Amino acid sequence: MSIPMYSILHITDLHRAKNDPISNSELLSALISDRECYEREDPPIRPPDAIVVSGDVIQGVPLHYADFESELAAQYGVAHDFLVSLADRFLNGDRTKVIIVPGNHDIDWNVAFSSMVPVEDKDLPSNIPVALFEPASPYRWDWKSRCLYKIQDETLYSQRLAAFWAFFERFYSGHGEMLRVAPWSDANLYSLDNGRIGIAAFNSCSGNDCFAFHGEISREAVAQAHLDLKDLGPWRLRIAVWHHDIEGPPQRMDYMDIEVVRGMIGRGFRLGLYGHQHRVQITPQHARLLDEETMVVASAGSLCAGRRELPMGSLRGYSIVEIRDDYSGARIHIREMRFANLFSRAVLRDFEGRSYVDLEWTTPLDAAGRPENPVGEERIAILRKAEDALHGRGDAAETLQLLSSIDISTDAFGRRLLLAAAAHSGPLKLIEMTGIPQTIEELVHLIDAYLAVGNAQAAASVIADHAIRLSLPESIKADLQVNIELKKRTMS
Repeated sequence: MSIPMYSILHITDLHRAKNDPISNSELLSALISDRECYEREDPPIRPPDAIVVSGDVIQGVPLHYADFESELAAQYGVAHDFLVSLADRFLNGDRTKVIIVPGNHDIDWNVAFSSMVPVEDKDLPSNIPVALFEPASPYRWDWKSRCLYKIQDETLYSQRLAAFWAFFERFYSGHGEMLRVAPWSDANLYSLDNGRIGIAAFNSCSGNDCFAFHGEISREAVAQAHLDLKDLGPWRLRIAVWHHDIEGPPQRMDYMDIEVVRGMIGRGFRLGLYGHQHRVQITPQHARLLDEETMVVASAGSLCAGRRELPMGSLRGYSIVEIRDDYSGARIHIREMRFANLFSRAVLRDFEGRSYVDLEWTTPLDAAGRPENPVGEERIAILRKAEDALHGRGDAAETLQLLSSIDISTDAFGRRLLLAAAAHSGPLKLIEMTGIPQTIEELVHLIDAYLAVGNAQAAASVIADHAIRLSLPESIKADLQVNIELKKRTMS
């Protein structure tokens, strides 16, 4: 595997609460102790550059809890303190590099229930199962009471994530510019790795409440996130984050339709990070469109779920996702809490006893079925910005700054733009930026710059050194030499 250039700490299912058996301090201490072991691992692990939190930030509150609002606020207080400390210790306090999505435990069941009313016998739909599974159905079935409910107050129902979004807003408040991140969004957009990685953080709890446990991301949210990222890119890698798992056994109803993920594949997402199932699962997903396209989807183990909430044989854990330097794949390291509430490398049967797995994805295709070229697109975008800065606003300094971020050594247009901006900044800047002249036009401008600063000898050297190489016409050479001689006379 090539050297990883970017690393993501993937944690999920924190289930923070006031009386959690693992305190914030103990959990942070375990994570920091494990990080100190990264360099000694075989292979070594790159410390995290960003953090993904894929839902179930808190434990949540059951139905009919007496003071549910205060309890939710207290749980989110614990979660807030933990994530702030985690960002401080792992990211030097940069919370813009922390990606957070809600999970089903973040749903306020009591608010959801308050928006519903029991359906009287006379108002029962003729076919209850069909009514329950219609898109955006207002009906909910409670197996405990054998009662059908209907969402009567849509406004109140829409507030069932209000406590989560209040925590979300508090966490990011006053912590720098982000791509497009705001409470109540179905898909928040983040930029990582200096604009090379674009992340769509989806709310997979659409329609999820005290009686409906399924996961769902609206197709509209996926489509809009795709369009927005296209407008804000180009990106070397597009990552999707959500909470619910995408596979489930018969009689389970709390997972998400895998077709939504296949829709992400066709829109250029190549890595998906999620949680919910409290166990590690890493699989390539395929979509056959113009050609077979592959996306890697990876679930981390629960960071600190209760023992009774962990599947048989599963331990608390987290993952480190190392992105390849060419953005064509990733190495995913699995860490588990095996002894004394401390994390260490996992020993996983699915990975032949290793604690990591290497996976690749296909390059996204453009509308014509050709592999996308984000490097080329990024280059073109920078050249356009530089051209607009110089010719549109006359800002030579911004033009030079933009062009310094790309290689223009073999780009004739970029070099012309660079030298035009240098000329705007004065003859000394033009001399500095020109270096070895590549064309006759550059040679002429370089000589003029030397003459402007009174260095006729350097101007003469330019002709001597480069006239033959550039096939300088004798007529132009003669005119330049006349100008040089005139300059020498005025200086003497």
